[in-house]
Amino acid sequence: MSDELPGPGGEEDRDRIRLSPAVLPLLGPAVSASVFSAVTSLLAELRATPVPPLAQPVPGRPGWYSAPLARDIGIAEYHVGDTEPGSDGPAIYVARIVISDDWPDF
Repeated sequence: MSDELPGPGGEEDRDRIRLSPAVLPLLGPAVSASVFSAVTSLLAELRATPVPPLAQPVPGRPGWYSAPLARDIGIAEYHVGDTEPGSDGPAIYVARIVISDDWPDF
């Protein structure tokens, strides 16, 4: 049927935002609600605007940016790549997120 959703693992399931293995624990059940909220807010912002207003280029690393998390919880470092045909925007790789020492509930 033409109106069926694609099956799991298909090309259509590929998200243009990828997370490094180091970032994945920040979206797990052991993380505080404040940190989880800040990380998901950043991901939503990157989906809408790959280079948000507060993002800064990383010197000497073309395509790399750092952006603060909401409420000064921490900072993220990510890469913005080329837009693939059929994609809704450029590929983004979130390499790491560092949580501030002021947030010990992580």
